[in-house]
Amino acid sequence: MTVLPVNVDDDLIELLDAQAAESGRSRSEVLAAAIRRGLGGGRLAETLAAYRTGEEISDVDAMALAKAELAAARAGRATA
Repeated sequence: MTVLPVNVDDDLIELLDAQAAESGRSRSEVLAAAIRRGLGGGRLAETLAAYRTGEEISDVDAMALAKAELAAARAGRATA
């Protein structure tokens, strides 16, 4: 694991702390999940768009899409 010092706006820290407290996870866990969703979103959005236009998608891309949707649903449930 790499330690990455970053500057984060105070309002984002408040949101981060609130979600961590609500979910029972650490700041690091919440932040890592958010980054994973954000970084994977572009590729997954392209995959989903291709599927909607009738293109075949690989099993790997389909599984990645399913995992991203599951993570988003769990994150939404944790903040509800």
